[in-house]
Amino acid sequence: MTETNRQGLIEASQVMKRDWNERARENAKWYITTVSLEQSEEDFDATGRAEVQNWLLAELPLILQGREARQLRVLEIGCGIGRMTRHLAEVFGEVTAVDVSGEMISRARERLAGLNNVRLLETSGVDFRPLPDDYFDLAFSVYVFQHVPDAEVIRSCITDAFRTIRPGGLLKFHTNGITVADYEQVEKDTWTGAAFGEAEIRRLAAELEAQLVSIFGAGTSYCWATFRKRMPEAEVVTSEPRIEFYGRADDLLIREIPVAGSQAVMTLIVSGLSAERSDANNLRVIINDEAVLPRYVGQIRPHCARALSGSLHDLMQLEVPIPATFLPGAAQVQVQTVEGRLSPPVSVALTSPQPDEPKIVTIRNGCDYGTDIHARGEKSSLILYVHGLNETASVENVHLRLGEYIIRPQFVGFVAKHGTWQVEAQLPDGIEPGETELRLCFNEVLSPAVPLSIR
Repeated sequence: MTETNRQGLIEASQVMKRDWNERARENAKWYITTVSLEQSEEDFDATGRAEVQNWLLAELPLILQGREARQLRVLEIGCGIGRMTRHLAEVFGEVTAVDVSGEMISRARERLAGLNNVRLLETSGVDFRPLPDDYFDLAFSVYVFQHVPDAEVIRSCITDAFRTIRPGGLLKFHTNGITVADYEQVEKDTWTGAAFGEAEIRRLAAELEAQLVSIFGAGTSYCWATFRKRMPEAEVVTSEPRIEFYGRADDLLIREIPVAGSQAVMTLIVSGLSAERSDANNLRVIINDEAVLPRYVGQIRPHCARALSGSLHDLMQLEVPIPATFLPGAAQVQVQTVEGRLSPPVSVALTSPQPDEPKIVTIRNGCDYGTDIHARGEKSSLILYVHGLNETASVENVHLRLGEYIIRPQFVGFVAKHGTWQVEAQLPDGIEPGETELRLCFNEVLSPAVPLSIR
């Protein structure tokens, strides 16, 4: 990036600094978590612990690569007032936490005083110039880039974060991956940020010569990508590729793969690939002569390892979505390496999809958007963000089940500003405070129950 281009991006980032400084002074906890306008320190920090567990610790073997967590240096991008930083410091040896907002950093220093393995730093918002090259074992960012209004700023931050990780290190980040026209037309600001979708992520990984380990949630507001910095002069040992096992991505023991829906993803367990060279950008899965890019290429993930017997040494896992154009029937599947070698074909049964199960992602009240739901008053209105709906969803074929109550919604639709399906409803008269469960039904298919506490 030229200095002129950088200055142009910094000018754009000044708006980010101004807005997030104001939000920090007004109510930092609310703008960081939007859970409740009034949050205790304990409740606020508990949400950070859950995020660290879900997005990092659940895949710790990939991060550790045989080392102890206390040996690792971590860069947290967009730390706010330290909601996750405290918990990262409990696990990893050294944590550098950065934020565009000086006000957020100031408050983080107050909250995290006494944590000797934490360094807090205000950054420009477009790069991480004070930080050294090839230093961190892991750089991590969650719920940050979704608020950046300029895709070029996002690109600049990811590029410079990659500079700071050492060879063999990982960069894991979250972006808003929605690229539908309705969302692209929404005016972007420092709350509703620019999209940075699968195509941009794949292109940037290629430009950086990064090993693209994974890209999950493409096309959604929760798009996660993991880059790895390749080891220089690493020995590359390969043999002829071979598909040793296959199954549905969520359950390797299920051998039939639907052609549509959330389960239309196939896992392949493959031998003969270079762990250093192969990635989700340069491998191809050939399905009936159509080349498909994987969404994951890497070590065997835990849920698949449990389904396999014998040694997993020298095996790699690929996950590949089934293209929407495919019809049920037998498919011939091969893996093509970066050198162009093809594995022997295996026959995979593609089946008709079952109706997707809807899923309640978030429940808010319609008053202040908090997660506290009341039996009476303004906070007795519900706003649900839901996955698993489609363009046929309406108030006619969607309803809620709350204990013995059937609740008909007042609104069902795709909200472009949030990039998700939204359902609005009113709690019925006579509902009593207490613990209960909420489900959503779409075309007679029920979502899993979600616990709901009514005050």
